Amino acid sequence: MHPTLESLANGFPVLIIYLALITVIYTVGLTIYVKLTPHKELELISQGNMAAAISFSGLIIGLALPLAACMILRIGLIDVLVWGVVSVLLQLFLFRMTDIIFSGLPQRITDGEVPAATVLAAFKLAGSIMLAVAIAG
Repeated sequence: MHPTLESLANGFPVLIIYLALITVIYTVGLTIYVKLTPHKELELISQGNMAAAISFSGLIIGLALPLAACMILRIGLIDVLVWGVVSVLLQLFLFRMTDIIFSGLPQRITDGEVPAATVLAAFKLAGSIMLAVAIAG
């Protein structure tokens, strides 16, 4: 068998396992965020609220960045599980602190104010990038 195909045959199952683990951590993080958020972003999005869509998009990307960093330096499944959970908890804390510091933003997002949502999404992404780089070391 060609070395490339042999590498694929050996590595593909491992890839699927890591992706499944990260997907579970990511999905749990999204679910917790939706439950903790003072405004109902998914409901607002379904009503066509662009501000909620922008804010939630920042979350979607923001949660993924540190999890991707966990995969870069992975040692094993337990390592990815521990760092993945820690990164999601830190992200949720960061997102919640941002909501508290900018206390008026959730209401402004509910009211459909796109500039407020854009700033909130930018803070979420900036924090995510810094956390991802810290994790990747």
